[in-house]
Amino acid sequence: MTDITELAQLRGRTVDYPYYLVECDCGKIYPSSELSGGEPMGDSGDYSDCYCPHCGEGEEHFAECADPETAWKAQQDKIDALVEALEKAQQRNAELEAQNEYIRKRYQQLDLLIGKNILVMQAAIIEWQATGDAKNGLAWIYNTLFGPGELPDEAEKDAQAYFDRKYAPLDEELMALHKWFWEQSEAERAAAGIKVEAE
Repeated sequence: MTDITELAQLRGRTVDYPYYLVECDCGKIYPSSELSGGEPMGDSGDYSDCYCPHCGEGEEHFAECADPETAWKAQQDKIDALVEALEKAQQRNAELEAQNEYIRKRYQQLDLLIGKNILVMQAAIIEWQATGDAKNGLAWIYNTLFGPGELPDEAEKDAQAYFDRKYAPLDEELMALHKWFWEQSEAERAAAGIKVEAE
């Protein structure tokens, strides 16, 4: 990508005599001092051919601007627009990088919380098996839910009905995510030209 500093340095440039403003068929406008070639050929008094530094074409593809002032202003306007666009793009890129870091940390946090809850349930089973008392094991789970206020309402009496009711929307969202990941995988395979034959 073109560096903003490089473009910004082009602002306000002038073309001083004996140089003139060149307009090439490739669309670039620049001072003739930037032309490639044009070196003296020994003592002959002749000079080598000049070439556009951007596209490499010869003199038949560029010429002195008929209206230098207007052309140069147009070029300056293009530079200003490019600088502004690049500044916005770089700012947006920085914002996306910050968002990506936030999401990555959130994912890490959720992964650790899930790991902690699995560990608590494993400890509960170990406690139950070691003491033979399910209440001792349940205390691990109870305390884990009690701290953040996640205990179920005391009015709930049917565990299976409670689970089914609460799990249904979770399952629906999980299936939607599974479908999304599957479609992403299929799209990546298709883009890579990988075909999976049905069994």
